[in-house]
Amino acid sequence: MIRTRLFGAVALTLCTVAAFAQAGGGGQGAAARVVRHQAPADKALDLPDATLKAEFAEMAARKLITTRLIEGGAYSLNTRRIVGSEPAQVHKSIIEFYFVREGTATLITGGTLAEGKIRGGVERVVKPGDVVFIPPGIPHGISNTAGISYLNIHFGGTD
Repeated sequence: MIRTRLFGAVALTLCTVAAFAQAGGGGQGAAARVVRHQAPADKALDLPDATLKAEFAEMAARKLITTRLIEGGAYSLNTRRIVGSEPAQVHKSIIEFYFVREGTATLITGGTLAEGKIRGGVERVVKPGDVVFIPPGIPHGISNTAGISYLNIHFGGTD
């Protein structure tokens, strides 16, 4: 009887955690990601513009930062929507591309990363239509935005 109750409590806890993670954690600072598709190996996967617009609208409504549209292990396609700023980061092995769709922001790349901030980097404003390539080992961060939406492609690593 005690095992049954314990098992039930553990199962309920795991289901609650899974539901919370799928909901994106509920806020702008949440680390959990919604995953829409596993990358197919036997066919192409189309993501029409209307699908992308709907995804960005849902992200705005739910205050999500990232949705993983395609999960492929060492590569992924993400939609990103940032309001304000986020801590700068650097990846050991991930190569990134940003394809800006809406809004503008200050993007800082290069320099050195210390306590979530970049010192000595290159600062510029990115806007719709801009494409940014960020190789591994390059600090990068977005700031000063009322809202920016972009496609983010990761490949070459999982860090």
